Amino acid sequence: MKGRLIIGMCLLTAIALSEDIVTERHEVPYKSEEELNVGIEFGLGKLELRSTNNKKYIMQAEITYSKDLYKPEIEYKTVGNRGKLRLVSHQDDNSRFWGHSKKNSSSDIKNNHWRVAMTDQIPTAYNIELGLGKGILDFTNMKVNDLNLECGLSDVVIEFTKSNKERIRTLVIQSGLGNVEATGLCNANMDRFDVECGLGSTKLRFDGDLARDIKGQITIGLGSVTVQILEDIAVQIEAESSFLSSLNFDGFREVEENIYRSKNWKNSDRRIYIVIEIGLGSVDIEWIN
Repeated sequence: MKGRLIIGMCLLTAIALSEDIVTERHEVPYKSEEELNVGIEFGLGKLELRSTNNKKYIMQAEITYSKDLYKPEIEYKTVGNRGKLRLVSHQDDNSRFWGHSKKNSSSDIKNNHWRVAMTDQIPTAYNIELGLGKGILDFTNMKVNDLNLECGLSDVVIEFTKSNKERIRTLVIQSGLGNVEATGLCNANMDRFDVECGLGSTKLRFDGDLARDIKGQITIGLGSVTVQILEDIAVQIEAESSFLSSLNFDGFREVEENIYRSKNWKNSDRRIYIVIEIGLGSVDIEWIN
């Protein structure tokens, strides 16, 4: 079955907060889809993403925005048993042309606020691009089978507080000037991770339940990355340092040139393999209980 649904048609309410700021509520009904792809392009503001256990809906959202600048585009279609959801929030080109790009970007961030609740009942792939602002992305209870995040200039918190029921082949996090903190990464149930940190800071916390050995790559430009790992997990790091970079590994020994293993390597049955490529930035490895 092929269908197409413009979510604006499912608008429940539109509440005028002021002359320019409105709040809308949108819902996408569940119609027996077996898989879901979600693409989010969020240019400026605050995005909150979490799960919902309401079996009637694919998505429920409350969206506050400036109607002259950041009117959302929300579109949903089905192809066979797969749903495809697209959510876009960016500054209107006409508004920029007429000089409404505004000097008060802080108020734009405050006024452009999306609260999105996604289904927890079907496997879902997420491709999320954040521009400037804040992101709170809580994937707890969702069935995530693919995750690609581009964080731009945003400050972003990523959470997996329970074990993900689907398997992620590669979890990708890319950040520019913003600050990114990802927690519960052992709960993500992934095979690989690929993290790029430009000029900002990134914290990766590998806590939770590690289902299998995982491999990953961390690439750093001028930024800083802190990796926190449970002390009962063994870790191998492949990294080549220079006088321009800073590598701080506590509790490791060099087994080959540029290859380091944690002291618990022989005694642990859970392992993480990390390749680090670093320019002028820094990497710190910390152990946690």
